[in-house]
Amino acid sequence: MVNTEIVRAEDIWAGYGATPVLKGINLCISRGEFVGLLGPNGSGKSTLLRVLSGVLKPQKGQVWLDGQPLAQLRAKDVAQRLAFVPQREDVAFGFTAWEVVLLGRAPYIGWWGKERAEDMQATRRAMERTDSLSLAERAFGTLSGGERQRVVLARGLAQETPLLFLDEPLTHLDVAHQVGTLSLLRQLNREEGLTVLAALHDINLASEFCDRLVVLRQGQLVADGAPSEVITPSLLARVFGLDAWVRVNPATGRPHVLPRTLQHVESQAGNGRRVHVICGGGTGAGWIGALARAGWHLSVGVLHLLDSDEEVAQELGAEVITEAPFTPISAESLALLRDALARADAILVAPVAFGYGNLANLQAVEEAQRAGKRVLLADCNWQERDFTSGQAMEIIERLKASGAQVVTTPEDALVVLG
Repeated sequence: MVNTEIVRAEDIWAGYGATPVLKGINLCISRGEFVGLLGPNGSGKSTLLRVLSGVLKPQKGQVWLDGQPLAQLRAKDVAQRLAFVPQREDVAFGFTAWEVVLLGRAPYIGWWGKERAEDMQATRRAMERTDSLSLAERAFGTLSGGERQRVVLARGLAQETPLLFLDEPLTHLDVAHQVGTLSLLRQLNREEGLTVLAALHDINLASEFCDRLVVLRQGQLVADGAPSEVITPSLLARVFGLDAWVRVNPATGRPHVLPRTLQHVESQAGNGRRVHVICGGGTGAGWIGALARAGWHLSVGVLHLLDSDEEVAQELGAEVITEAPFTPISAESLALLRDALARADAILVAPVAFGYGNLANLQAVEEAQRAGKRVLLADCNWQERDFTSGQAMEIIERLKASGAQVVTTPEDALVVLG
């Protein structure tokens, strides 16, 4: 019988002082698995990855890699079998992004060796895969958080190991790069047999991309199984203190978590006026709820199906324009949006991030403003929410210049709307 086990942890106790962070963890990962590691802050996810990768020695218990005790393997042998992408990375001053990624080849080159053609090819391939090749000549220290994250991921891929550990690889990434990163990891998992263990904060993304989920709470393993087995309302309440629905994505069959932030909202009698809300990713919930309570008729969108704002809007009886998950806004949805904007007395743009996938929403708002529609903009740092190389920010500035009113809170919006 073929042994498919690639890493195993037995009764792991570990921490950084007298009080252990991990308490008796037992975990086995087989070759070819894509495993998501979930848990609230402080649950021990990072500590477990550090122990499994050999960075942190356990106080008790043992880790096995390819059937051998990890503690007995040379660092070079470990580095040729597993790559670890940490949550934070400190790189020597002056390194370019290319040089940082090339460090992933160190287990094959040696500290004083010379890079071979295959090392250069592996570095280029990894940077192309992570959309970071354009950053190659830039100093690592000058990169943004998201750019650094992509470069560090590329370094892990350049190591070309059969096992990859990642600690919060989506931190600082915009939505498009989050989905792109997980899509790449799943592709490498499916096509090249890469075994992946990734600590993730976003439960919904973990559900969509991982085949197995492991959940930690206060240093103990409390759930382990397929997403449909692990993601339940009771577990969300017990582990994360979250009161939520668990629905099924009709396109993938995977569970999807929707917080019950506005399950019960009592609205006043309708005031006969209509407002359209541009939002997404939970940014619109408070605004939609306040408007509904004040008696406004609502239309919302374009939103992707299973977006938490879409669910809240549906619960409140709003007219919702939807699009399939992870797809650009279609011509049909855009036509519905323009119709909704034409029927609205006012348009509210919540503090949503704009990427190329939803930029059409903002462009349609500008068209409506030119046609005489009143526009309200949430008061926020729009530059931080612009992932379109400045296109969204330019539209925001034009909207302001043309009379869009800035509102700080939902209550302010109600006062302005009158």
